[in-house]
Amino acid sequence: MRRLLLAPLLLLVPACKGETAKDVTATVVGKTVEVAKGAGSGVVEGFAEGRKGAASADGSRTLSTAEEVAANTELSVLEARPSNGGGVEVVLAVTNKTAQPLHLLGLHESGGAQLLDKDGFATPLQARSPGQSADSIKVPPSVKVKASIYFDGEAEKAAKVRVWGRELDVPAAATAAKPQP
Repeated sequence: MRRLLLAPLLLLVPACKGETAKDVTATVVGKTVEVAKGAGSGVVEGFAEGRKGAASADGSRTLSTAEEVAANTELSVLEARPSNGGGVEVVLAVTNKTAQPLHLLGLHESGGAQLLDKDGFATPLQARSPGQSADSIKVPPSVKVKASIYFDGEAEKAAKVRVWGRELDVPAAATAAKPQP
């Protein structure tokens, strides 16, 4: 890959001198980075669209926007407790208001899920989520499930969870002092 990037540069630079060589190099490298970022964004977008457009084996409907999640589910925080692996385990109650299974995607996208502490600082979502995919929650038709998501931070400082564009309060009684087994 580096050879492909350097080849046009090596062809242009010998014909240039001083500042012109610097400008040509900056332009070529800038355009290369721009193309690479565009390709990377396209891959991510294509992956999300492919997951959303493809029929799931279980017939579930994939939701990935705040509007879709708000229209088809109800969310609340049941508790925030220290997790065994460090950080905070937040247990959400997710109610599926539809008659088909739902697959909620995008916990990592665009800061999709954040834990806000009492001082207003945000902590990131951790990659691990036992029992769930690290970036999604599955909910059977017409039921309520508990879904745990994991954040860096301290449970006793948890004030709100921001998920799919909604801020959910962490009830004061919901912050437990002991990690769950």
